[in-house]
Order: sequence, then C-alpha cells, then structure tokens
Amino acid sequence: MEKVKIENKNENKFIKLLKSFTPYQITYLLSVVVLVALFAIFLPEEMLEDMSNPLVITCSVIAVLANPVCELLIAKQSKWNFIVSILFIEITESILYFSLGYYSVALISIIFWIPIDIVSFINWHKHPDQQEDVVTEVKRLTWVQDIFMVLAIFAFGFGVGYLLTLIPGAEDTYLDAFTSAVGMANGILILLRYNEQWIAWMITLILDAALYIMSGSYIMLITIAAMMVNTVYGFIKWLIYTNKHKNDQNKKDEEPIVENKKEKAKV
Repeated sequence: MEKVKIENKNENKFIKLLKSFTPYQITYLLSVVVLVALFAIFLPEEMLEDMSNPLVITCSVIAVLANPVCELLIAKQSKWNFIVSILFIEITESILYFSLGYYSVALISIIFWIPIDIVSFINWHKHPDQQEDVVTEVKRLTWVQDIFMVLAIFAFGFGVGYLLTLIPGAEDTYLDAFTSAVGMANGILILLRYNEQWIAWMITLILDAALYIMSGSYIMLITIAAMMVNTVYGFIKWLIYTNKHKNDQNKKDEEPIVENKKEKAKV
C-alpha cells in the first residue's frame, strides 16, 4: 500500500509539472523545434562547418533541442532540469567540444557539470516551496558575495587561460577558459539556488556564441538565441519570486539566532 501511495504521489507531481506549463512556455518550446527543423531542411550546409561526422551532427541537434527545455525547467524552478542536463546536454556537448578542439569546456562538462548536476538535483529536492511542492525555493546573493564571485571568475579565467596556451592544438585559450569560469560560477550559483546564476548564464551564452561562430557551429546559435530569451524570462521570474518571499527568507535566517538566544536564556 505504501509503495502504491508513493508512486501515486510521484505521478501526481509529474502531472502537476506538465499542467504548470503556460501557453507562452509551450509556444517557446515549439518555436525552437520548428526553427531547428527549418534550419535542417533549408540550410543544412550552414548547420556545421564540418558535416562529415554524423555523431557530431546528431549531438548538435540533440543539444539544440535539449538546452531550451532544460533552461525552461530552471525558470520554472524544477529540479528535473538537472536530469535533462546530464542525459541530453553534458554528454552530447562534451563530444561536440572535444571534436572542435575546445578541451577546457569539454573537460569541465565531464568533471564539473555532471557531478554538480547530481548534487544540485539532491539539494533542490530538499528545498521545495511551501505552497507548491513541484517548485524549488530560490534566493539572492549579498553584494559582498557578488564581488567575491567576480574576482574568482577573473582569477580562474586568467589562470586556466595561460595553462591552455601550453597545450598544442588548443583553440582560443583565454576565451575558452573564461567561458568555463563563468559557466562554473553559474553551476555553483544554481546548486545553491541563487538568482544571480541567470546573470552568469547570460555571460556564458555570449561567450558560447563567440565560440560557435569561430568554430562554424552555426546551428548552435539557434539554441543560444532561444536560451537568451529564456534567460531574461527566468531572471525576471526568479526575481519576482525572491522579492515575494524575501520576508520568509529573513525569518528563516533569523530562526537560528532566536533559538540560540532561547537556549542561552534557559542556561
């Protein structure tokens, strides 16, 4: 009986998630699918500079379709975005980046993104919203944390960029390194459920677009454009949520202080 109840509960959550998609979100996803289809039918020669590798072409198409889905799930504060990310983005993009010579970004996907997606899924699962259990609670950084994050990105970007210059065959080393640095910042912020992850992600998309243009992977610009639209949408959506729940977060932060005072008073 307990197993049946758990299965029904999980099924209800899945149905809730499907029903939560708004007309805008459905239109957004369908638009991406249509754009990819039109691109493949009418401009196949512009998909990739090198069309000789079927595996790379397949990975590009999968990544183009999966990225907007994942981004939309993040905007909806759904923990399931991490599962989509691992299965359909990290693996396919790693193959694509290795084939294009962007070793830093490829290695970061394998060493950093897959583990952090797993940890993030677990962390998000532990912080459901009090009113909507299919939604995860999110928050915002302080200005001190913002400064620290920017300094860490610059330190990582310059350091790794220099090391990549020592690797024969590495392409656009500093751009590659800074793309990885900002992407990792985004990964840490999203793990900790901070709204500023959208800003880091917007910068990552701009740097990714530069990499794709230089490498001739023009089909990937569709997903960049689609995700840029969703990044603005997601940032505004999370901002509204954090502003609405700001008082609730302050109460949570104050609870340990109040409890400590009560304990001292008892002593």
